[in-house]
Amino acid sequence: MNRQNLDNKLQELHSQLQDIELVDENKRQSLEKLMVDIQELLEQEEEEEAHKYKRLGEGLRESVVQFEATHPTAAMLMGQTIDMLVQMGI
Repeated sequence: MNRQNLDNKLQELHSQLQDIELVDENKRQSLEKLMVDIQELLEQEEEEEAHKYKRLGEGLRESVVQFEATHPTAAMLMGQTIDMLVQMGI
């Protein structure tokens, strides 16, 4: 698993999350935080990213549960991203 594959998956996830429209304020805030975290990771240098990946992984785990029933594609991409982070040892 390399950084480029992860970046590609993060870009795909970010794009999918942008298409979600939510009326629930808590879910919307959670989604916005994930999108900011993803964007920050895509813009970071490799040596600065480890702790941010961990934070993103934690946020993704929480969000999978929130979105799996209403947005299964987004939840699937979140799960795939989590798997990639685990494979990278994060």
